[in-house]
Amino acid sequence: MESPEGKHSLDVEYQFDMEEAFAPYEGTSRSRSVVRRYLRGAKEFHPNAKYYLWCAFITAIARSIVQVAFNLFVYELGYRQDFIGYLNGIPSLAMLFFALPASVAVNRVGYKKPAVTGTILSIIGLLGISLADSKMLLVVFRFLDGIGATFIWAVGVPLLMRYSTEDNRVFLFSVNSALQMGSAFLGSVIGGMIPEIAGRLTAVPPKGVLPLRVTLLASVLFIMISIIPTILMTEERRNKRGQASYSAFVMALPRDKKDLAVFAKILFPATLTAFGAGAMVPFFQLFFSLRFNMSTASIGLIFAFSGIVSAVVTLAAPVLAKKSGKVKLIAATQLASIPFLLTLAHSLNPRAVVASYYLRHSFMNMCGPVETTFFLEQVREEQRATLHSLRGMLDSLVRGGLAPFASGILQVEGGFPLAFSMTAVCYFISVLIFYSFFKSAENTPGAH
Repeated sequence: MESPEGKHSLDVEYQFDMEEAFAPYEGTSRSRSVVRRYLRGAKEFHPNAKYYLWCAFITAIARSIVQVAFNLFVYELGYRQDFIGYLNGIPSLAMLFFALPASVAVNRVGYKKPAVTGTILSIIGLLGISLADSKMLLVVFRFLDGIGATFIWAVGVPLLMRYSTEDNRVFLFSVNSALQMGSAFLGSVIGGMIPEIAGRLTAVPPKGVLPLRVTLLASVLFIMISIIPTILMTEERRNKRGQASYSAFVMALPRDKKDLAVFAKILFPATLTAFGAGAMVPFFQLFFSLRFNMSTASIGLIFAFSGIVSAVVTLAAPVLAKKSGKVKLIAATQLASIPFLLTLAHSLNPRAVVASYYLRHSFMNMCGPVETTFFLEQVREEQRATLHSLRGMLDSLVRGGLAPFASGILQVEGGFPLAFSMTAVCYFISVLIFYSFFKSAENTPGAH
């Protein structure tokens, strides 16, 4: 819809209703109606939101390729798991230092320039990683890629919040999350198959350095493609009065005890969950490779189908949240993941482990958009960017900086069971704290 000035208005005439989408229908007519409503809801997204969804989708393919190949690549270069854990922490360390500057840049100059800058930095970083051999170069280019990823991350949530309405916001966030998870299917398949193909062409084992290097170079190509929808974004004019300065950003920090309490209640359990995830998720490639001697193609397929499953359940999350409440759904799904996490840690049955991987991944990821929107609803509008940045910084510190490093040490000393069991403990404590803090929040919406 166009405004009188010719710019797209944020007031969307069509409002996507999740309950209507899942209203009772008979047979195939019900399925077709659901699909039509999803497509119609997506069609009404603001153009900038659509461009971002495309950018995020293509970027997620690249990141999924890296996820399959990176740890194996570094391992084949001759480095141990403690150094691999350190490398996995570097992007999060970059976010720790650059999250606030990136958010300030977004507030001052808009979304397009930071996104383009971040994409260029990621291209340079991933290209350098693909060609590097020494520890120093791996660290430097990994850090550069982390800076780029931070700028892209800083654009995401504010842009989606800006170009959505209260009625379609949860749906937009869910579509974004589902697309990124679905793109993991493509990225993981590509990341698993390229080493096999490159290995046959070069007469080198698929887990050799050269095939894995080629795989990482393929991720660079996708990152380069992702810059196209970013460039197509239209930037709003910002007058001096409308530009957010650093002082204005600081003013959005919590200013009284009530604000501090809300921020602490949000950030503490989220940080504990991030620590548990950081101790486990970055090591799944090595876990499947070392424990079950799986090929890169098999690992890629496992990651691929987990993305598809998670994408499907994520699209169902908004309607489930309306029926049971956001807090109960978030707590229930995270709690349900713990038994499957423990199976991952201790079972030696590959079928049980793969099934548990799918179920754990689905339960922990399906409510990500619901959790994000719930947390942002607990603070004032001017505090949302600040909360997003602080959460990202803490997430980076523990998920990337501390947890992988600690997990790498635990794996060297006690193997995967010890490290993954620590994750289960973190998840359990986090769920209890989160639910105790917010169990009554559903009855008092719009606290601020």
